[in-house]
Amino acid sequence: MTEQVTPAVQEQETAEPSKAKSAAAGFGKKILGYGVGLAVVAGGGLAWQYLSGDLAIAKVGDCVNAFDKVDDAKVVDCTSADAANKVVGVIDGVSEADFTAKEQSLCEAYPTWDTIVWIGKKGGTGDSWCLEPLKK
Repeated sequence: MTEQVTPAVQEQETAEPSKAKSAAAGFGKKILGYGVGLAVVAGGGLAWQYLSGDLAIAKVGDCVNAFDKVDDAKVVDCTSADAANKVVGVIDGVSEADFTAKEQSLCEAYPTWDTIVWIGKKGGTGDSWCLEPLKK
């Protein structure tokens, strides 16, 4: 009879590490799942900016439509009938206070600028785009 008890004890000993491995694998899968989900959400946000023509993605040489409010400004193809301005300079990390105080001098390095746009967090920092009228 002692031979029958020994295998039962051995089964219990091997079953416990298996449960621990299974729990660790389940936790790892959860973390991986959350990471993939976060990447999809972040990627979707960036894709939306590019697909919607959000001004925040504009770089030097890009064209922008005519707009009355910054929220209406969009990056458009320079050959488009909507194209009205061209980005001649981008200034990163401008505080709202500096933009308000130095608006007219921020784009001095770009002599052809006509319009300046600032996008950022109210009371915080953001970026400014120096725009020149598009010559058609």
